[in-house]
Amino acid sequence: MYSFGICLWEIYCCDTPYPNLKFSDLTSSVVYLSMRPDIPSCCPSSLAEIITRCWHSNPNKRPEMKEVVTMLKAIDTSKGKGMTPLYESHGCLFFCCQ
Repeated sequence: MYSFGICLWEIYCCDTPYPNLKFSDLTSSVVYLSMRPDIPSCCPSSLAEIITRCWHSNPNKRPEMKEVVTMLKAIDTSKGKGMTPLYESHGCLFFCCQ
């Protein structure tokens, strides 16, 4: 579920988190320091909540995929303007049809 949360972040941000870190440094930081990428302020709170729940530091507190699907379906994408990061002009896959 952690990986799915990271995938949602990557799709929304059209980026990869921590591109300059070696895999060994990244895994240590994620596991022992609970390092997570920053969620842009323009990210809808409903999506930000899903992302942060998916990568919760306690795996037992992460949602099941069925719950994630329900939460994703509930996101109102009709107000998609302003939902992509300012530095990403071409939009992202998640909200490309807005």
